[in-house]
Amino acid sequence: MPARTNPIRVMLIDCRPLVLMGLHDLINARKPRMEVSGQATTYAIALELAAQLRPDVIFFSFFPDALDPLEVIAGLARNAEMKVLVLKGLYEAVPVAQAIEAGARGVVLAEAPTESITQAIIKVHHRDNGLDIAWAGGLSGYSANGHAHVNGDPEHAKQAQLTLREKELIRTIVGDPSAKYMCIAARLGISEHTVHNHLSSIYHKLNLINRTDLLMYALKHGLTNREEPPESA
Repeated sequence: MPARTNPIRVMLIDCRPLVLMGLHDLINARKPRMEVSGQATTYAIALELAAQLRPDVIFFSFFPDALDPLEVIAGLARNAEMKVLVLKGLYEAVPVAQAIEAGARGVVLAEAPTESITQAIIKVHHRDNGLDIAWAGGLSGYSANGHAHVNGDPEHAKQAQLTLREKELIRTIVGDPSAKYMCIAARLGISEHTVHNHLSSIYHKLNLINRTDLLMYALKHGLTNREEPPESA
């Protein structure tokens, strides 16, 4: 008989009751894989509750509060067993790069499909090696030009699989993260269908979940540089 695994314990931090309710129902619907262990509507309560509950994953939203959210993320991230996942609305002005530097392990769009959100929780919870060494350390190796340098980076082999066109697509997305596929296709001189195909290939090669995950990966690994000319369409 296979051993039962403990559920991923998720703590929610948000000042909006409707958001908390939606996330609560979404996560608890995935029992016994995951469950909500606590909720906080202020950062002060969040710090206190996290110290008591020691959740596996902390769903973190940015909102007006007496405490600096980046300092709160840094405080939560000091315990490597508690992994912070930032929830960001598509049109919310959230300092994503600073959040990653402070210790957040990932970012997920509030508008993403529900399955993508739960998969992000699972992936962040199980991250242990490679890229995630940099994430766990709060990107202490982040250079002045915004790229993480991790000696013996095992991601290099994955990146070597990318074609020039795929790298150009990544740079286009980093340049305008909210651009629609139609706009990306027009800029690269390819069809929307081809954009989707390239993205699927990129996600597979780099073991990523979605566009936001790709954005974070590109920023940390310097895939924003124009080192090669793009392939012809």
